[in-house]
Amino acid sequence: MRHESLVSISTVLVLLALPATQAAADKFVVFGASGEIGGAIVEEALSRGHEVLGVSRDPARLTNDNANFSGARGDVTDVDSIVELVPGADAVIIAVAGVGPDNSPDSATTYRAAVSYIEAAGKLGDAAPHVIQVGGGTTLFTNGQWGLTDPELAPEPGTPRYGQYYGHWQAIEAYRASEGVTWTVLSGNRGAMQPGERTGRYRLGGEETLFDADGGTFLSTPDYAIAVIDVAENHEPIGRRAAVGPPLE
Repeated sequence: MRHESLVSISTVLVLLALPATQAAADKFVVFGASGEIGGAIVEEALSRGHEVLGVSRDPARLTNDNANFSGARGDVTDVDSIVELVPGADAVIIAVAGVGPDNSPDSATTYRAAVSYIEAAGKLGDAAPHVIQVGGGTTLFTNGQWGLTDPELAPEPGTPRYGQYYGHWQAIEAYRASEGVTWTVLSGNRGAMQPGERTGRYRLGGEETLFDADGGTFLSTPDYAIAVIDVAENHEPIGRRAAVGPPLE
């Protein structure tokens, strides 16, 4: 099966993606594999014939019976756990969320995961795989306005949303400040990434929310998963955050 990817920053390029089954399979480690987004990413990778190690703090939730899937107990906020699990992978995908008891960005799982991976990559050196982290759409700009300063969106300090939203932003900033880490953050449009049909079509951008021709922002979770695995296979883009949204048409 083939699918079409629409990749754009200032202009749109229409690309034909690789076949569903690769000639040489990759190995991906997916932290958060038991979650909704992580599970969709796992399924997309397996559908292309890749080997997947799914990681969860509760491995009993990892019930995929595909022969190319294996599960492991692990914690992406634990440096030693990362160092143990990721060597030999072609890419590591982080699909986690959550906040700490104080609802601060510093205790958000997304931020702690980024900081932990950066530290683990420092220990692994050249053996550290490309990491792709699921980002939050609230950190994107819409018509030039940053989501976190939008009066209709900006959360109150001390609330779970505040910790979650700013945790996503601090994760991006941590990667940007890192050295020697091969990374990508993929931010779906805020509130628009939901379960739905796998159409095989999406668009990559930069810092701005992506709209379709009718002004809509919806992108199904399976189509977001396609974008993640395309980036994991091709290792492009690297060293930046990219918006993921619907095609223009």
